[in-house]
Amino acid sequence: MLLRPLAASVLAIALTSIALTSIALNSTTLNSITLSQDNWPEHRGPERNYHLTSKTEYPKKWSVATDEDILWRAPLPETGHSGIAVLGDKLFLTCFRQLMVEDNERKGTWASETRGHCLDAETGEILWSCDLPGQRPNQVNGTFTDSTTPTPVTDGKHVWFVNAGGFMACYTVEGKLVWEKEFEVRTKHSAKQFQPFLHEGDLYYAMMRDANDSERRPQTAKAWDKNSKSGWPWMYVRRFDALTGKPAGILPQGITVHSKGALGMLNGQSVLLHAKGGGHSPPEKPFGVSLSKLNPTFDLVWERPDLYFEGTHFIDQKYAYCFDRKSDFFVLDLATGETVKQIRILGKGTFIGFDEENGQYKKPTDVSDLNWKRLLTHRTNIGVGKYHFFMGGGPGILGRIDLESEEVSYLQVPVQVVVENGKTKFSWSEFESGDETGSGFVVEGDKRRLSHGYGHISAATPIVVNNHIYFSTVLGTVYVIDATTERFDESALVSVNDLGLPGKTWTLAPFTAANGHLYHRTSREIICIGK
Repeated sequence: MLLRPLAASVLAIALTSIALTSIALNSTTLNSITLSQDNWPEHRGPERNYHLTSKTEYPKKWSVATDEDILWRAPLPETGHSGIAVLGDKLFLTCFRQLMVEDNERKGTWASETRGHCLDAETGEILWSCDLPGQRPNQVNGTFTDSTTPTPVTDGKHVWFVNAGGFMACYTVEGKLVWEKEFEVRTKHSAKQFQPFLHEGDLYYAMMRDANDSERRPQTAKAWDKNSKSGWPWMYVRRFDALTGKPAGILPQGITVHSKGALGMLNGQSVLLHAKGGGHSPPEKPFGVSLSKLNPTFDLVWERPDLYFEGTHFIDQKYAYCFDRKSDFFVLDLATGETVKQIRILGKGTFIGFDEENGQYKKPTDVSDLNWKRLLTHRTNIGVGKYHFFMGGGPGILGRIDLESEEVSYLQVPVQVVVENGKTKFSWSEFESGDETGSGFVVEGDKRRLSHGYGHISAATPIVVNNHIYFSTVLGTVYVIDATTERFDESALVSVNDLGLPGKTWTLAPFTAANGHLYHRTSREIICIGK
């Protein structure tokens, strides 16, 4: 394998600061509870859009493999890939209960039971744990999600855990049970990317209507059926009283399991962007994208049934941003849903590749030379000012859309960080993969999970800290991008970092930023990054 060190200019932090345009970020918090901006209380972060704006400086360069700028590492009892909720001196995450040989059944390792954990933010020590028994097994270390996918939610006094396999619970942050409840899940594609959140005293999550609900469609799909056009009940965003667990409302429009949803504000009112559509014949129709208010009646602001989006969304103060299935990127007016811009992505733009033989970047070329089947890696898009970023559909490709000029740019990045003889190098095409678990259990199943992490996989949603984007892949490769550079070239690539050694690091979890530290977790440990 030929490995070349990355050019020095690539690793240098860009010194220029580019003024952003009026397509500004929404920094308004949707929480009814006042939270410090340097906490990360749920999956979407303190600003509910994966952004953190802080006076605190956060790490941009590190290596777990060489122990560079790592405050601490702590083993986790089992695999899992929820995000990490942080408030004050406590961390919250979920893992599977300890896996056994008996969990290897149909086409891999399947388990329904997970465990919630509370950890000390200063040491990683597990302070207390709780059982979250599920209703239906999901594939462990699934290529897209599994039962551990939901990130816990905390308000500093309580923490809410959700097992995507059919269980939710509320505990005090000291570990006292407040309430718990089971919920039914579909026979297939139940554990997808919608993440729980807290709003005005209610907990929100996507699930079916209850079995005794007169408006629920019957579930007639067979076990393991993933293409049932009529056999699945619809999915809905539902809310529950956060302190009792009692049902408190259902958003009537329905939502596909493929939609992660996006939160925002419109005229001082909290709103949710949600979609219907996607692969495997989801029953929620008409396919399209909608905006609903999070008020007592879930008023529909607008609906675009003509747009077929799977659920890769983002919202700022004025606009909603979505990719369609095949070729285009849409900018929609947040107030009306009308198309402001439709930008062609497929086969358009410039590409800056890396010359491995000479160890330097090449001059820009036309992107038509690239050949991949998908526009982007699922759920990896994020907006920063006048730019929109994403992981491309091919390995080692990051993309950026200039919303003003409509220019589309692509930059090649290494797929993996390698340590040889104590020195860090980069691999631009070859990689070593492995999803070693905290317990040492060997997971079986879908081999796509052991690929490079681009393309047909639900990678972790990137986060933005002080205008720097943190992209992470299933291999534990992390790209830090300066989102303000005028040109999307090597000057935008601040650093390429690792979350562990090749072949021993696997993760679908997102980053968390809090109190000057970055937190991440792999299938076998939790990591605190910082000086």
